[in-house]
This record gives sequence, C-alpha cells and structure tokens, in this order.
Amino acid sequence: MLTVRKFLELPAFQELKIVSGFQGLDNVISSVNIMDNPDALDWFSPGELLLTSGYFFKDSIDIQNQVVRQLRSINCPALCIKPKRYLGSIPQNIIMLSEELNLPVIELPYGMPFSRISNIIQEEISGNYDVLNKKSLDIHETFFKISLQGRGVSKISKVLSEMISNPVILMDKYFNIINWSDIEENPYPLKEYIGGHLDKFILNTEYIASLPPEFELLQKPLARELDIGGHMIDTVITSVYIQNIHYGYILVWKTVRDLSDIDYIALEHSTMSFALERIRNNEIQRMKNRIRQDFLDDLLMGNITDAENLKYLCDIHRININLSYAPIVLSLNFHSHEDYDLIEKKTYEDGKVQELLNFLDNFGNNKSYTIHSLSIHGQIRILIGFRKNVFDSGIQSMKILCSELVEEAESGIEGISIRAGIGGTSKSLMDLHYYFNQALEALRLAKNGPAQKRICHFDDFVVHNFLEENVSNIEMRKFFENTLGQLYQYDKDFGTDLIATLEAWIENNLNIAKTSRYLYTHRNTVLYRMDKISSILNSNLKDANELLKYQLALKIYRLLEL
Repeated sequence: MLTVRKFLELPAFQELKIVSGFQGLDNVISSVNIMDNPDALDWFSPGELLLTSGYFFKDSIDIQNQVVRQLRSINCPALCIKPKRYLGSIPQNIIMLSEELNLPVIELPYGMPFSRISNIIQEEISGNYDVLNKKSLDIHETFFKISLQGRGVSKISKVLSEMISNPVILMDKYFNIINWSDIEENPYPLKEYIGGHLDKFILNTEYIASLPPEFELLQKPLARELDIGGHMIDTVITSVYIQNIHYGYILVWKTVRDLSDIDYIALEHSTMSFALERIRNNEIQRMKNRIRQDFLDDLLMGNITDAENLKYLCDIHRININLSYAPIVLSLNFHSHEDYDLIEKKTYEDGKVQELLNFLDNFGNNKSYTIHSLSIHGQIRILIGFRKNVFDSGIQSMKILCSELVEEAESGIEGISIRAGIGGTSKSLMDLHYYFNQALEALRLAKNGPAQKRICHFDDFVVHNFLEENVSNIEMRKFFENTLGQLYQYDKDFGTDLIATLEAWIENNLNIAKTSRYLYTHRNTVLYRMDKISSILNSNLKDANELLKYQLALKIYRLLEL
C-alpha cells in the first residue's frame, strides 16, 4: 500500500517538499492524475494523486479554495503543485485550507517531469490490484445474491451503507427518495432531514444545477456539497444508467468517513443491483396496473353485469362500491418534441402520461373525494367517488373541480395541455358505463367546439344530443344551409372567420368587449365583422327568434364538423 509518506520517502522524490497537510501523510495513493482544467475534476477518481502546474486556478482565490475542498471531498490523497511558472509560490490560502482539511500539499521542483512521477507511482502501486480484484469479487457476489433473492431496495441501501460506513439514499430518476439507510455514527441523522417520508425531494436546485449536462449518462460518481438546513454536507452522487435506461441515483451522505477505492467499487456494484431491483419492481407494478386497468376498463364499458362479481372485484382493487362516481375523460396534447424520432416521441409521451397519473394519485389525498385513474386507448380516464351530502356533484361543482385539476396538472407538468369531458354522476357502479359514454361524448363535442372551451360537461350539449337523436343529418344540413349557408360560403371564398366571430359573440352574451378579448381582436374589428355578418344574412342579429335560429345552426355546424 503506497501512502503519501512512503511516496515522499522514495529515492527518486527526495527533492519534493511537503508544505502543508502533514496530518494526511497516511492517505493512500491508488493512482495518479495530471490536470490543468477545473472542469476535469468531475472525472477525477478517488485515491488519485493530483499533479498540476496550478494554471487553471492561478488568478482566483475562490477557485483555489473550491479546488482544494473538492479534492478533499473526492478523497484525493495529496495535491502536488509545480508553482514556479504560474504561481511563483504556493498561495497561503491553499496552505491554510489544506492544513485544515488534512490534504497534503507538495511542491514539485520546476525541472521534474510529470510523466516521471506518474511512471514511478504506477510501478509502486501495481501490486495492489490483486487485493482490490479479490475484494471486488466478494462485493459483486454479495450484491448478486441480493438481486437473485429479490430482497428489495431496503436491503441494497442497508448493505451498501454498512460496506462504505456512510449513510446512503436511493432515489428515482426525478430525485425522489425511494429508500435510505443511516448509521449510528452519522452526525447529521437522515431522519432529521427526511423523516419517515419517501417520495420526498431532498436535493435543492443549486445542487442539481451543479451537476454536468446529461449527468445521468456519465455513470461516474461525482462529489458535491449539499447545503441543507444551513449545514454543508459532503455527498457523492452516482447515476444508475444501464443499457440506455435511467433507473435513478445513489447518493452517499459522506458524513462519517472518506470513501476509499474499495468503497467506490462497492458503489459501482450496487448500481447494477439497484437497477435489477427497479426492473423487478416495475414489472410487478406493471402487471398489477394491467390487471387494475382491465377491471376499470371492463367497468367503464359495462362488461361487468353480475353484482356479486362487481363487489368482489371492487374489494380486490380497493374501490368503495358504496360511493357515487362521476367519470372524467382527459385528452392530452403534447408540446416541445417535434424534432424527436418515433421512439423518442413515444418515450417522451409515456413519461408525461406517467407524470399525470402520479399527479392524479396525489390530487385526491385528504379531500372529500377519491380518485381512480388509468391510461388506455390514448386517454386518461378518471373516476371521482364521493359520499352523498359530502361533495356537491352538480354540473358547476364538477366543472370547478375539473378546472382545478387541469390547471394544477398543466402548471406542474411541462409540455402538456388538457381537454376534459365530464359525465353525469352514477349512483351505482353497475350504471357507470352510461355516464362514461356521456364523458366521451362531452369530450368529442368539446374538441369540435370553440378552442377556448377545454372543459365541458355532458349537460352542456343538451341541444346537440337532442338534434343528433331526433333529426337526421340530411335535415340538419338543410337547416344549416338555409340559415348560415351564405356566411359559411363567404368564409370559404374570402378566407374570413365570420362564423367563428358570430359563435364567439353569442358565447359571450352578445357583448362586444368580451368577444374582442375572447378572440384577441380589436373591438372595432369585431364591430366591423358583426356589421358584415348582419349584412350577409340580411338579419337583425338581436331579434330573439333570429338569434335562436343562428344558435341552432351553430350547434349543427359543430355537430356535423362542417
């Protein structure tokens, strides 16, 4: 084992001079690195002796202090500087800080080549690799057994924490905590920062911003300081990215001791075990979700007709059969992925759908209703259950609830916009399919309606449904042509939007100011268009009978998708 002390005692290095950090002379050297680029520190490995001219930090005390702290954090055994060319002498702040951190700082003579130092060190430490390989195989076997036995992420974090004598936090790819293990010697107990809550976000924005771009692809541990609760915590974070799939992160809460070479080997082997466990859990969850989705899909489609069977299935899937339920169907529009190929687009959209499902799982917590959701056939289908006399399930209340849900989802999940169709409230789950069809119909008519109407209840379309069920398409088309046919033809011939203006004017209670805001158009432009409409139709637009006729024609216009 080559320590800094033994390194300085080698005959070839008698000219080297240690200037500070004498308490770190027993630090172990496992390799050597030559560096004059501050960004390259993220590629630095623990146990590597650093050789530098000091060029990259010669002009900034802040960078000098940052480099020394980061080297100490990543377990650099010693910093060797050749100062004559760029620094003149080793700065006093480096000497003081290295003394505080027990990081030896060694002054190299001007004429000694870095390559010579590197070659001699490599010769001295070559005999240590057999020992490391043996330990590495033992660690691999330990984690391999955990994976084979399917003992879970809690076992992985516990074993890794014991191996490296430091607390460990396992996180998903969104930095949410999955599991953690602490040790008694930790001066900053994890429970004080995490408690019993999983899915908690512990890393702050500054910490995440300090990671290199596409850090999840690097597959290399990085040392970073985490400012949490006013305490600066040394951490080591590594991404678990295997076969082009990102499974999450492992964070070492480095508060007990520095990590050695073998600790980093243990961390590397734990990533594979963590990935395998995530794959196993994801597959189990996928099957559970598939069974649940099949049940909810059958329920919504009216395929379950036996009351006893329904009660049995509801008990299995934890759905309270005694609640009243209202169905909502969401249609998603995805943004910001035009340049993706088909696979990237599918991955992106699947990720957004999963984010929305996770949001919905939490949306109903601690409220007067429960939410069950599934993604199927390109839609998000939601069942909202509530007890009588606890939640008002009237049309306006359901619209307000749905608006709140959509607004929170769109603000919390980037890159999506949502339309929603709401069905009536079913007193019995056996009748739910009828109201689900209402929600589907409301969504269909909402898509065909004005662009600003993104949330619609089935009862908003009473006239549409009356026309569709009682009047043939031929009769409806004839009525439209006799009523608004001239206006429709004028729009086609001259590329105008007079029908849309008339519809917006009626939707906004014949108010010109509201209509102009609705259409993002100047008030005078709307007045001009209304005069044009009145002239083409040869009609007094404010006559009640005329207005009703145009309203019916506009309903037909949307219904027939003209």
